[in-house]
Amino acid sequence: MFLLACPLLSGGSGSPVRTPVSLLTQHNNGERTGANLNEVILTPSNVSAKQFGMLFRRVVDDQIYGQPLSVANVKLRGGTHDLVFVTTVNNSVYAFDANDASASEPFWHVNFGTPPNVYDGKYGCTDMNGNMGIIGTPVIDAQGGTLYVVAATRTGNEFQQRLHALDLATGADRTQSPVTITAPGFHPLMQSQRPALLLSRGKVYVGYGSHCDKEPYHGFLISYDAKSLQQTGVFNTSPEGQGASIWQFGQGPAVDAAGNIYFVAGNGSWNGSSDFSESFLKLDPDLKVLDWFTPTDHAYLDSIDADLNCSGAVLVPGTNLVMDAGKQGVLYLVDDHHMGHLGDGEAVQHFQATSSQLPSLVYWNSAKNGALIYMWGQMDRLRAYRFDGERLKETPFAIRPEVTEGHPGAMISLSANGNKDGILWAAIHASGNAWHESRPGILHAYDADDIAQELWNSLQNPERDDCGNYSKTAPPTIANGKVYLASFGTRNTGSGQLCVYGLLPDGAAPMPPLKVNGSAEDGQILLSWTRTADATTYSVRRSIASAGPFETIPSGLTSPAFSDMTASNGMTYQYAVSSVNSNGESAASGIVTVVLPKPPLHFSALPPGPGRETTARVCSGCHSPGLAANEQLSPQQWHDLVRLMAAQGAVATDDELNQITEYLAKSFPSQKKKEDSTGKENK
Repeated sequence: MFLLACPLLSGGSGSPVRTPVSLLTQHNNGERTGANLNEVILTPSNVSAKQFGMLFRRVVDDQIYGQPLSVANVKLRGGTHDLVFVTTVNNSVYAFDANDASASEPFWHVNFGTPPNVYDGKYGCTDMNGNMGIIGTPVIDAQGGTLYVVAATRTGNEFQQRLHALDLATGADRTQSPVTITAPGFHPLMQSQRPALLLSRGKVYVGYGSHCDKEPYHGFLISYDAKSLQQTGVFNTSPEGQGASIWQFGQGPAVDAAGNIYFVAGNGSWNGSSDFSESFLKLDPDLKVLDWFTPTDHAYLDSIDADLNCSGAVLVPGTNLVMDAGKQGVLYLVDDHHMGHLGDGEAVQHFQATSSQLPSLVYWNSAKNGALIYMWGQMDRLRAYRFDGERLKETPFAIRPEVTEGHPGAMISLSANGNKDGILWAAIHASGNAWHESRPGILHAYDADDIAQELWNSLQNPERDDCGNYSKTAPPTIANGKVYLASFGTRNTGSGQLCVYGLLPDGAAPMPPLKVNGSAEDGQILLSWTRTADATTYSVRRSIASAGPFETIPSGLTSPAFSDMTASNGMTYQYAVSSVNSNGESAASGIVTVVLPKPPLHFSALPPGPGRETTARVCSGCHSPGLAANEQLSPQQWHDLVRLMAAQGAVATDDELNQITEYLAKSFPSQKKKEDSTGKENK
């Protein structure tokens, strides 16, 4: 559901056939295990300072709190690309090419307006240093081509939070997007959208905590229909009191195979019936409470601000266990079929797993060592514990000697090829305390079967690999031989960047593609070629036949096909294609020449009405406007198609695009088939 794969040959020199992976949600899956088990390129044998390092970086407009997400083979601008998405606290969303070091500009970048900042709420702490726009990690519906994200905005002295549904290919809001988030007792400035979003069974779930426990606030989980964005449910963790936030250090709620939702609440009111601070909670898909667990000392935890919900709820695969650890470093394992309600004796297990708060947990079932969990808490060492049945051995299976200096500990992820070749990736502050200021960061790679063996870190060769300041709630994302690391950039506030790591060149560039074919259709030129076995991506160069030099029009293509929609009618073009992998770019293929004839306008095919002339003028730059008569689409489909044409080269203002959309939707509406009383279609 959250980690998608589809067959594709690619990789670097000598690399195996791989299946590209899409990581669509925070910590990689609905269980929130933090593991990508489909990584076949990066292994403990090739992640080293000699073979592995930073490939490129992308500067963004502010700090990145959310985990980068990646989607393979997105159709846009005439081809397919792997994209990586990042968000900033300045209310920006960026879509970058996930592979192409030369593609320095994003495919798209949208901004939702002025964000609130830490001074607007008079919070009394600076756990965040500046803007507070987009904080929680988005979630992606790859099949529907939609990214869901929540942005907080300020207009004068008014504050709002909105849920946006964005087209993956263009960044444009869907027609029903955005919607303003409201609920009884919901304060749009005091409620912090810290936890990652969850997409499950056609609903988007948005969780809320607070900033610095500044009242008024509650813990909220609010659900929306993923298509209509109509609100479908509201759950308040403290309707008769205050607090009990859902923050979980940015981790989203977990979800099981039945669609039941799990999270852990922090400090606040507790009565065991409606208010559930310091508690594990299990809700059904409609946000009704199914079960809960609260530790014996919940009142004491609340009194000393020792939130139970640091690591967030993690579902242990193959068991009935849900686990979480809080600010005191006590790890709880609870039976998700029978949580037991109040009292430590109702837990399957609890013990002092680390010395203080624990921001991140990772689970992996190793072929060599069995089921393991990993953690690196505040002012503590990296540890691994091993399962013995459905309990953990309370003596660490492995432990590193280094002790991190201060807040908050490491955000960790794991990559592996199933149950082998595991690598534990740990992003952490390199020195000092990152509670009230940005601190230099470091990314470590450890052999997951033997964490005593460090494979690589980003400060071994800092001139090449240093990513700047630590992003303290964003785990690294590992997909398709790349590691995507969020950073707070170079300053204490107002800067950010995405760093992309992978295998360094170690051999010859790939062979060029063979059998390049080209054909002309109305308003576009279609190219295809034979896939090169060791290519990761492809680049296409174009020249006007009589004018000479070639220019690269797309790069980073993941499939052996491209539609040139920027070609002009009546022109002759030459094309050549090259293959690219981690070792470089191949020589150009053979040249193919294609003539794009100028079609008749067929203006008469467009019925009279407002927008007819604009439609004919804009569309005829690429194809006959009469082609519109062959399509019968819904208003949403016309909107998406017109925006796609604009992204692929159609020249028009936003007002003209809206005018064209309205004209086409009215002139060529979707024709639904009707059935007679016998159930047969009426033709």
